[in-house]
Formats: sequence, structure tokens, C-alpha cells
Amino acid sequence: MMNGRYGMDQLNRFIMYLTLALIIVNLFARIRILTWLTIVLLIIMYCRAFSRSFAKRQQENMKYLELKSKFTGGGGSIRTGMKDRKAAKEGKRVLICPYCKEKLRVPVGAGNIKIRCPHCKREFEERV
Repeated sequence: MMNGRYGMDQLNRFIMYLTLALIIVNLFARIRILTWLTIVLLIIMYCRAFSRSFAKRQQENMKYLELKSKFTGGGGSIRTGMKDRKAAKEGKRVLICPYCKEKLRVPVGAGNIKIRCPHCKREFEERV
């Protein structure tokens, strides 16, 4: 059924947890606007999950992750998984190619550098 569909990502999980929190609050508060907000969030979550537009959903998710990293102290990079923690221990930073979304490890403290992605062969500039 989900073949060719986008599915769940970090933004959808956030929307799901927010919806669950609103449902719990609404059990006690009984505020009509919370009911409608919950319904709208559920519709958005399911529309994103069943969408066939991968590029748009990935862009939305990347914007969410960038915004989240500002609040969680991510330092501008998205650090998830064991490989990213290993890179941090080695004095490297994990960047994501803006074109193909490939993870790249670069040395910390190099300043402004031009990076050529080995996967898509495009160059981009980043301050490290």
C-alpha cells in the first residue's frame, strides 16, 4: 500500500507527538479549537505520509531539521546516528550535500571551504 509513497519522517513524527499531546490536553480542557487543530494536524500528517512528491517532503523535513538543530544546539549540522558521533570524536563535522543529501565528513576548524560531493560531483561552500 505504501509503495511509491513518502511515508513517515522526523517532521511527521513531530506532528504525530504534537497531535497526541493536544488530544491529551483536550481530554481535560475540552476546548473546541484544540479539537479542530488536532484534526488539521492529523490531515497534514496523513497527506505528507501518503504523498508521492518526495522532493517537496524532503525539503520540508530538511527545513524542520535545520530549525530543530538551532533549538537543540546542533551547531548548524544535523547530527544523528553513530557515524556522526564517531566523526565528532575524530574532530570532524558531518555535513549534508544540499543537492543529493549525502552525508560528508569534513575537518572542524578549516574555515570557509569548497566541498565537492563525491556522490553527485557538485561543489558547494560551507563554513566549518
